Amino acid sequence: MPVRVVPLPGWTGVYLAEERALSAAPYDVGLEVLAARSVPTRHRPAIGLFVIEGCAVVTVQTRGWRLQQRWIVWEPGTGVRRTPDLPALPSGLVVDVAGARSRTTPAAVTEHFADTHGSPLEVLVGLVRLLGLPGEELLVEGPDDAHERIEPNPRSVAAFDALVAEEAAHRSENER
Repeated sequence: MPVRVVPLPGWTGVYLAEERALSAAPYDVGLEVLAARSVPTRHRPAIGLFVIEGCAVVTVQTRGWRLQQRWIVWEPGTGVRRTPDLPALPSGLVVDVAGARSRTTPAAVTEHFADTHGSPLEVLVGLVRLLGLPGEELLVEGPDDAHERIEPNPRSVAAFDALVAEEAAHRSENER
């Protein structure tokens, strides 16, 4: 998917340049694909902040060669929603990856997500403030065409689509 890249103090902001990814359905939903995308080892740790289907979604990928992405999904009126297919993100890990131990505590992050009031965007902005992270304006103001745009390699998109089609055909064969 095409993205825009924004240098921030100590971090790099990445957001969608277009709503749709260039891959074939069902992997053409840009925001969901970006949220689930593995961040290369050299670019970790990474924190993702997304509003997806009316929920605030926070992802963390830690530093190191072994990738395990963890998730918090917060829904208005419900709070943190358990998602069996997504490994839970402990509050302490959010604080550690943000490098925020001197500014806040895991208990404060847990308390932040325990509140069921507000919008997903308000919850994400509150988390950014609580952790002392840069980039609040990216969440609030949205995309800016002035930031560097990076296009996916067409060959990579085609290879991804071919792999997904092959896996689907294999699953279909095995279900018979």
